[in-house]
Amino acid sequence: MPLVAMNQTITVTKAGASDGWGGKEDDVVVEYDARVTEETKTVVNNYGEEAVSGMTILLDKLPDITYDDTITYTNELGVTIARKPVAIKPRRMYSGRAVLTEVNV
Repeated sequence: MPLVAMNQTITVTKAGASDGWGGKEDDVVVEYDARVTEETKTVVNNYGEEAVSGMTILLDKLPDITYDDTITYTNELGVTIARKPVAIKPRRMYSGRAVLTEVNV
């Protein structure tokens, strides 16, 4: 059971890997329950640089999301946002176990 209510749904599209013959495998699409907050803020990305984030996503535990994935979210007004993550930050308990993952896009 997540620490916060996960009332929204996001879609993560993982790019297909190269098959070694100039082709590409099919993209993998995974849906996650999430808590999405649409806000503009400055975050530090994985290169240590400041970047502007337009959306903060909280996910339960530690899902398989990387910086190469495309995250798609459609809000209640029907506006669809599709972007790559700027920062991925797992939040851990004292035991070291990840309980939430914060993704900024």
